Amino acid sequence: MARLVTSLFICVISHTSLAQAEEGDALFAMSFEELLAQDVTVAARKSESWLASSGTVYVVSRSEIERYGWRDLKEILASVPNMDYFYQWAWLPGGQRGFTGNMSGTLMLIDGREVQNLLANEAFIMNNFPSARIERVEILQGPNSTLYGGNATQGVINVITRLDTGVNEVTLLAGEVGTRHGHGLFHYQQGQVELAVSASYFASDQDYREIREFLVDDHAFSRNSKDPLRNHNPNDFRNREENITLDSRLSTPWFYLGNNLTRTTNVSGIEAVAFDYITGDDAYRGYSSYYLGKDVQPSANWSGNIELSYFREYKEKYRLSVDNPEQATRYEDLALYTEREDIGPSDRIRLNTQWHYQAGSDQDWIMGYDGWRTEIGRKVKYRQTAEGIKLVTPDSWPTDKERSDKHAVFGQYSKLWRFAERTLKINAGLRYHRQDYTNASWLPRISMVYQPNPDQALKLTYGKAFRPPTIFEFDLVVDDEIESQTMQMYEFNWSSKFRWRGVEFANISALYSMQAKNFYQKVQDPNTQIWRTVVAGEHRVYGWENQLRWHAQRWHGQLALRYISPDKTQVAGQSVVLDVSRYKVKLGLGYTLNQHWQIAAFVDHWDESLTEANRFEQSGTEVVTIPAWTTVNANLTYTQGNSTIGLYIENLFDETYYHGNARGVSPVKYIQAPRNLRLSWSYRF
Repeated sequence: MARLVTSLFICVISHTSLAQAEEGDALFAMSFEELLAQDVTVAARKSESWLASSGTVYVVSRSEIERYGWRDLKEILASVPNMDYFYQWAWLPGGQRGFTGNMSGTLMLIDGREVQNLLANEAFIMNNFPSARIERVEILQGPNSTLYGGNATQGVINVITRLDTGVNEVTLLAGEVGTRHGHGLFHYQQGQVELAVSASYFASDQDYREIREFLVDDHAFSRNSKDPLRNHNPNDFRNREENITLDSRLSTPWFYLGNNLTRTTNVSGIEAVAFDYITGDDAYRGYSSYYLGKDVQPSANWSGNIELSYFREYKEKYRLSVDNPEQATRYEDLALYTEREDIGPSDRIRLNTQWHYQAGSDQDWIMGYDGWRTEIGRKVKYRQTAEGIKLVTPDSWPTDKERSDKHAVFGQYSKLWRFAERTLKINAGLRYHRQDYTNASWLPRISMVYQPNPDQALKLTYGKAFRPPTIFEFDLVVDDEIESQTMQMYEFNWSSKFRWRGVEFANISALYSMQAKNFYQKVQDPNTQIWRTVVAGEHRVYGWENQLRWHAQRWHGQLALRYISPDKTQVAGQSVVLDVSRYKVKLGLGYTLNQHWQIAAFVDHWDESLTEANRFEQSGTEVVTIPAWTTVNANLTYTQGNSTIGLYIENLFDETYYHGNARGVSPVKYIQAPRNLRLSWSYRF
């Protein structure tokens, strides 16, 4: 396969001598100029240039997505220097800047609207964000609860869909292990009324031979005390996933309305630790988000928006449970049964309004109100008995915490001073947030941006954010109120664009210190046997990240680096940094052959990491090393008229590599995909 791919690339590159140089130059120069002129909204909730944005913001454009062949949001986020994640073949846990977990510290937005998981505050990323759905992605590093409220402790991901592009397009993709994907994007306009619809379907068996063999290797995969009783037949493995997404919007002169919808199966992947690792969890999960709003401009200086939204979430799980774990001595003796567990549906109704007052050409105000009511669905377990189906809500489930109200007001003031070609801009904001079952919060954020010339920016940013407790933090415990987790950040950023020997560069570099406080731990009083949540502890991460992009004639690329220094943790008598790689290097290279052909490759290197794992067949835990790894992904595209064909090779050199498990001590790690091919085709009309 390697020889075949190499020969194909050589043949394509040799074809370039027959093409006209100016065609390829113009094609690439346009995309780089668009990058430099790209405005972002995620940092200040208003349009501003990426160079002078209020903080560290990375923008992944449509042209980059197509150039590197990224299939979905997971692969797009891999290009960001300081995203931390561990893919377990279902949803994507992780975090930003050295903080890892269930992605609850990263706020997930679609077109600026929150779609965070209601149950656990997770940024729920699976294969439900195909790249055909995405126009660009804006990633803010660091806390910004001032403008966005809870969960924006580590940063914000804003996915801009293609509903505003005016493009009509059909995309098809096929790959190994039964992977297939289809997407349609349609626009219709009649006068001032416009309708846009984006719909996709994804399915994959995800049953690589390497995963099957890995799952039955107790030493490599699991350290659970019941390992001898597991199913060790790799042929029983199944991990099929299906995803359906729908985005739509109707725009009129009087109002707009729209929706974002996701339906998915398989939400545990190979993460679930149970007696049967092979069959995993059959699960159904999804959400529907509907919104109705109106943009208004009562005067030249005032503009605003009022929006009412409704969010509904579903969770349904079928899992294997066992009646006789203590009596059984082998897997065949286990009395297994299928148990169904539902939570939901859960609902949130929300009213949001934001107003922008332009006090002058150099100063403006943003003011707003955010209020919503959430109703978490009750946890119910179903089991087939001789008397029929038995429905049970666990006694530990906090039924009194299912309903909650949240209210917040926020404001931000921006002022710009000009000194010839030099400028100084200050953004200062504050949010007051109040909600049930936790403390009220004052959340400030201030950013100072100094530009000595139009091509450089020096930025100082301070921000504070919080994550409120979820229904699961109250599960099993008797606490009436739990203090929110908090994050505080100090950041220095230098961003610039420059030209050197005919090569154009754009660079983002940031030094930061982030400190998280108030971690949740459930403890049981040995005397009363009552469970409570202890809120204590802190964790600090210092780090540096850098992303350099460039283009020169037909060549283009990017280089991303990160180095972090987190606090150490005591494990088994050792003081170590857990679950994150201290440094990462990401290199993307592309070459435009002519108006038809583009070739690109992306190299990803992660340093080794350490994780805590159960001792195999012993009590206690130990420190296990997840080895460093380097992978190469390659993409070749051919465009003719309105059609584009792409060949994507993931893990070109068939590297065996792993992501660690930062969410528990078993399983130890997750094997990643071996070399595989994807073929895509798209047509615009």
